[in-house]
Amino acid sequence: MALENILILSFLLVMIQLTIPMLIQLLTKKTNLKYFLSSRDETTNISTHAQRANRALKNLLETFPIFIGIIILSLIKDIDNSSIALLWLILRIIYVPVYIFGINYLRTGIWAASLICLILMGIKFI
Repeated sequence: MALENILILSFLLVMIQLTIPMLIQLLTKKTNLKYFLSSRDETTNISTHAQRANRALKNLLETFPIFIGIIILSLIKDIDNSSIALLWLILRIIYVPVYIFGINYLRTGIWAASLICLILMGIKFI
């Protein structure tokens, strides 16, 4: 798969992860749609799964700029990082439900593997 396509899919992953906490809240009826359409001046009871989804998103956003930077540099320098980038994306997709459902050791392993992917992509520039 081309790096450009992987980059676009990674943007899609971010957009999906942005909506997951809200969807969890709506589906579990912890929050109603009226709250999400308001200015959210009041606080609401956020479910454990929605909190985990928020933390999974925060975790993605911590390394996402690095991923984007490596992809852009790969495109500029014509370095083939597509297989490792695709693995990173697959790992990050798997990470979301694993984190939301609280599978701790597997979650940490997936996170570590995705970090190793970033390192391997960076090493190709040396």
